[in-house]
Amino acid sequence: MILETEPSGLMMIRYKLYFNQQTPDPEDPWILAYLQEHGLEPRRELHEEHEGVPYKLLHFGQCYLGRHVEQLSELYKRGIEHTVLAQHLLECLSHTDDAVLRATTAALDDAARQALTTTLAAQRHATAQFETTEDNNRRVVLEDTVVREALHKEVLAQSPIPLGEGFITG
Repeated sequence: MILETEPSGLMMIRYKLYFNQQTPDPEDPWILAYLQEHGLEPRRELHEEHEGVPYKLLHFGQCYLGRHVEQLSELYKRGIEHTVLAQHLLECLSHTDDAVLRATTAALDDAARQALTTTLAAQRHATAQFETTEDNNRRVVLEDTVVREALHKEVLAQSPIPLGEGFITG
């Protein structure tokens, strides 16, 4: 989700929530569920396209959405953390020195690797630690051994090749 704010007259703010219809962000279902659970209906719902990507756009007024902004911000932050964790796992997978992981994931295309790391990020988010960088971005703080063990467990659980088969050792 992309959140945009703009002035709406008389010192008020209009909140615009953009939901990518091609590739939803991790926080999208959480935010949509929150809005529904709290009976928050947008003032306007539009469908727009930006750079060839379709978006659903929800408009809310400050008075209407104001007291929910903190909770929505937490859901948004959690979505960012999921994305950062998935990217970190993908980076670790792409640059691993672990021969078993390299061999097991060699046949996966980019979409399968992305799906694998996104699934693993969702499973491991609660145990991961994050910190804010100097430029106000989120960074995952995980030991390499924890990442390697988590990748091993997930990759080998999905692998059609039993551990040890198809590998040359020596």
